[in-house]
Amino acid sequence: MIWKLQKKTLLPLQIFGYGITLCIGITIVLTTLNIYNDIHPILEEETEMFGNNAVVINKKISTFTTFTGANDSRKGKDVDRRSIYFDKEDIEELENQEFVEKIDCFNRASGFSVYINIKEIGLYTDLFFESIPDEYLEIDSEGWKWDKDDNYIPIIMPKDWLKLLNLAYGETKNASSIPLLSYSFVKSLPHSKIDIQSSNGERHVFTCSIVGFSEKINTILVPNEFLLWANDKFGAGKENPPNKLLVKFKDPSNPKIIEYLEENNYEINEKELEFNKLINIFKIAFIFVFLIAIIIIILSVAFILLSINLIFQKNKEILRNLYNIGYNIKQISYFYKLIINSITLISISLSVIVAILVRDIYSKQLSAYFEIEIDNLHIFKFGLIIVVVLLPLLNFTIMKRIKAIIES
Repeated sequence: MIWKLQKKTLLPLQIFGYGITLCIGITIVLTTLNIYNDIHPILEEETEMFGNNAVVINKKISTFTTFTGANDSRKGKDVDRRSIYFDKEDIEELENQEFVEKIDCFNRASGFSVYINIKEIGLYTDLFFESIPDEYLEIDSEGWKWDKDDNYIPIIMPKDWLKLLNLAYGETKNASSIPLLSYSFVKSLPHSKIDIQSSNGERHVFTCSIVGFSEKINTILVPNEFLLWANDKFGAGKENPPNKLLVKFKDPSNPKIIEYLEENNYEINEKELEFNKLINIFKIAFIFVFLIAIIIIILSVAFILLSINLIFQKNKEILRNLYNIGYNIKQISYFYKLIINSITLISISLSVIVAILVRDIYSKQLSAYFEIEIDNLHIFKFGLIIVVVLLPLLNFTIMKRIKAIIES
């Protein structure tokens, strides 16, 4: 009897409008989160070595420098390499530019030779070592530790090194016995040998393992602490000025960056800068769409709460009469809570289904180009969070409004 009476107080169009807008808002939120969860690991893999705005800068080598160096070499002189180094004035000037956030220098092995012996694949070759501050490395810190008392060195290799080994060097006659190597296999190899020989004939053998591969930087990295120690112990004791800088820009899309670099004859991989711009645009777009979706959800909830309030105000005499004839507030509010909660649950369920279907569609396209992991668990978790937050809020508001009208 009470439900038949309360049913006449509802406006179906308002309830339907709430369900549709809530469904649209939650679907956009879930789809946005799906896209972010699927695309973000791909972008992270592409920028696995540095933070998003970090790029490598070096000085360009002119033809004149090449000719003078070749002439010195023919005469048996040491080649003058000073033109490729950054001095303190260069670094300070770059650091003072408005678009620069931070600068760090590459450290390199100086005054000693490095050889690697990977017995499992029959490889013995020269190497070179460089290092950067650990804060730029996105790698498991446990696998990147170096201890002076431990004879072990972790190494990060450029991905191009393995490609050249497989597709170029491995094709030559002298290296035809080297097997084709995958990244995972090389990382799983037991400790190989690193042979360091100083200019004064001192020699030291370390064990090493390749703990990761870099897509973004073509150099061989070791822990910074180790290289500082090795330069001090095996190096020639000479000054080791940097020939490469690691620079973080405040805004990679700033046109002044390229202009400044060209004016100072500095070189940068512009593709890196373009990719950094893409990452920033992706993040901004994600935040924008996510906020729009949240606003839609908030407006839909505000709309139904306002509609309920108007319904209660319009039918306050009915609510008071029900209370006066013996129905308590909990009984009176039960019908309204049941309807609103049901519409809310249906809307959230439909949103979850639509978000999964949309993900299935675009994931088929992504999987053709990238390796992605499809896991819909987070969709259900987020849907559950919305239910846990939204239903108590709606129930509390309905009870509060009915109580206020009856007691007024």
